[in-house]
Amino acid sequence: MNADEKFADVKLLARMAARLAGRDPDEPIIVQVGDIVAFNDVAWRYPDFVKRAEAAYKMLEDGAGF
Repeated sequence: MNADEKFADVKLLARMAARLAGRDPDEPIIVQVGDIVAFNDVAWRYPDFVKRAEAAYKMLEDGAGF
């Protein structure tokens, strides 16, 4: 599998993680601490959702649980 295919799969899983968390995957999110903007992008790119997607991808790739 090439990098573009893996990115597309992880993106799909991250969108699903955002949706399962009750967020619209395309909803803009701004995380601000004081005057510092820590995150400003769409929900599916939020680091927690991407990390969950990468973990799910690895489990599926490894065949874990099957």
